[in-house]
Amino acid sequence: MHRILISGASGFIGKNLVDKLIDKNNDLMLVGRNLDMFKTNIIKKKILDLGDVNYDCQELINFNPDVFIHLAWEGIPNYSEEFSKKNYLNTLRIIKNIVEFTNCKKIISTGSCWEYNDGNIEGKCKENIEIKPKKPFSIYKKKILDEISIITKKKNIIFNWLRLFYVYGPGQKKESIIPSLIETIRNKKTLNINYPANKNDYIYVDDVIKFIKIFINQHVPSGIYNIGSGKGIEVKNLLKIIDKEVNGTNDLYKKYLSIIDENKRNQNFYACTKKIEKYFKNFKLVDIENGIRNVIKNT
Repeated sequence: MHRILISGASGFIGKNLVDKLIDKNNDLMLVGRNLDMFKTNIIKKKILDLGDVNYDCQELINFNPDVFIHLAWEGIPNYSEEFSKKNYLNTLRIIKNIVEFTNCKKIISTGSCWEYNDGNIEGKCKENIEIKPKKPFSIYKKKILDEISIITKKKNIIFNWLRLFYVYGPGQKKESIIPSLIETIRNKKTLNINYPANKNDYIYVDDVIKFIKIFINQHVPSGIYNIGSGKGIEVKNLLKIIDKEVNGTNDLYKKYLSIIDENKRNQNFYACTKKIEKYFKNFKLVDIENGIRNVIKNT
């Protein structure tokens, strides 16, 4: 049995993860400000605001997790200096308490593909390349990675940093790219896309959860791991896929798209997945067509 502490459990990834971890093999405690969505009595819940510098973490210490999964990040899509620094301090505070006062053996935390120089690295992104982020969100994510790596190494705690690429699926915020495109085509609206040829790496939320579960249950060495599909999909191709699913055709998508140049692009980056494939053999990802189909059916 694992004793698993999860922060950010009420978020998009967190809710999906909790649903998959509720079983007799796990003892769960969730941390957050709003946990009312979880109705079961077999989960321990600790209501607290990670931004409160005086919060009482004794209940977390008493729970004494062997795995801590840190998903919390307040304020998205606010990526300002103020919010990024606040989240950095919140993360350091809770992880330092877990490291110092519990017998936790493994910490799994989510980074972002935007650490790759704010998404400006072209093509394949490898975990070992030098990154030079310039924007607050990416800068503070990197600071968390660097500082927690040192702290956990001293205590011989496994620290897995998961650089998530574009996670999508049912329950995602309406403002995210795939839900907004679905809404546009369903309601026959015109969508003004500045860079329709932008290529991003999309990964279905269920696949992210499967990866996290393997990190929980297997010994995977400390380090950075890209969590993505390993390929880029153009935004205009997402529109084509959604058009086909909603309307049964893929030749109407341009009527929804108000553009100057449909080949205009300012980013093209995707995950190098060689490292993750080393530890997760025969792992078949949900392809983008089936993933989008599932989102449409469930929204």
